[in-house]
Amino acid sequence: MENESGTVNSDSEEWYYASNGQKIGAVSKSDLLNLYKAENITLSTRVWTTGMSDWIELGQTDLIKKVNTPPPLKGNDINNTLVWILAFVPILGTVLEYLISGAIGVTSASLWFVTVILNTVLCIIDQRKLKRAGYQIKELLVWAIFLVPVYLFRRAYILKQKNIYAIVWCLTFAILLFAPSVISRTTGVADPSVVTNLKNATLNSYPNKTVGQMVDNYFGNPSWKAIVANDGNTYINITGNITYDGKTVDVLLQYKYNSNNTYDFKALEFNEVPQAKTVYQQLVQSMYDS
Repeated sequence: MENESGTVNSDSEEWYYASNGQKIGAVSKSDLLNLYKAENITLSTRVWTTGMSDWIELGQTDLIKKVNTPPPLKGNDINNTLVWILAFVPILGTVLEYLISGAIGVTSASLWFVTVILNTVLCIIDQRKLKRAGYQIKELLVWAIFLVPVYLFRRAYILKQKNIYAIVWCLTFAILLFAPSVISRTTGVADPSVVTNLKNATLNSYPNKTVGQMVDNYFGNPSWKAIVANDGNTYINITGNITYDGKTVDVLLQYKYNSNNTYDFKALEFNEVPQAKTVYQQLVQSMYDS
């Protein structure tokens, strides 16, 4: 006899359940409950047994009432603060990569794992929070490690929430793909790769030495730093000391980075006093000859 919830009251029931688009079974009632307790299936897994007119979710059957545990909290009762932070991790993680790269002098691209780790850690923390709320969703842990947007969309589906936070994650990720310079302007830290590229570059009239070789051979205590100025442009400041007219002076040599991966001379200062371009040309010749 079929009861109001759609299950048949019999101890010898044979059950089927859906998994990855396939019908699995038949399994006994106790085996089905063991699958649920082991988190191999969830409350949203669709099941069927003889006497039912259609497949229904496991959570809608009488079986779960026999597990002796309270039902999961409703989606509206789940605090989404953490998952909203996760939604902006593509931006937050990239900002963090730029800050770290500026501090330790490596390319931000080499720190790609920072955002991956941040995404994964927040997903795992959120998954454990959902488990404490009564959701047996072992599958989400796999998505948390390997594919974050799928985790977010599945989370929204299981909790019967709007998937806005999943869409926001995708949008922030897309923004970073097409507008990475926004991060540089926001943090004021340029990608250190522009420094590496300048060191390995050669000046038009001086092809046999790289800029890095010329600076290292001529400057005392050379230091390189890339910055993003208020005008939104990236500049590379080369500082150190040189001997000029028989005196030791502190020097600042500045180049402007262009979007086509070229560099233009921008400024030269001796002891914070701006110098003419002719002095720059003389300096470059001396650096090349040294």
